[in-house]
Amino acid sequence: MNRSRQYKERQRASAKKTLIVCLVSIIVIAIVIGVWIIFFRQPIQLPNDSISIQNIEAVEKNKNSISVPGYEGITLKADSLEQTVALSNPPQNTCYFVITLSLEDGTQLWQSDYIKPGETSSPIVLTQSLEKGTYPNTVLQYSCFKMDDEKTPLNGAETKLTLRVK
Repeated sequence: MNRSRQYKERQRASAKKTLIVCLVSIIVIAIVIGVWIIFFRQPIQLPNDSISIQNIEAVEKNKNSISVPGYEGITLKADSLEQTVALSNPPQNTCYFVITLSLEDGTQLWQSDYIKPGETSSPIVLTQSLEKGTYPNTVLQYSCFKMDDEKTPLNGAETKLTLRVK
């Protein structure tokens, strides 16, 4: 009987050691995963027609000029006022943008609120739905404003693009 008791005690001691090793291993793995998430996290990538969130890096500001993005074309959904497209103000700018989208004949389709540098407008909500087709010479008008209390107007720009409605 003595041997049987010794054998059971050794089994219990071995089971305790195994349990302790497992718990320590789980804790070490959790710590490693936590450190990995904190220090090596990758930016979140959203679908291509959405905004992508990037790691923020220092951007040299343009104090004497305004950067205006150029687009060859924009694709919108047919027969829908709500779109997934949003337009941005480059981070190097030091002014607000108000962007207006108009057809070649001057019909205003959309106008943004004030967009801060480095930010993106809310998704476009059209004033009227468009039928499928191609709309050449669509105008993007950029109105620029100082970032002061009065939002003093600055120079603006107009660019032409092809609006593709699918």
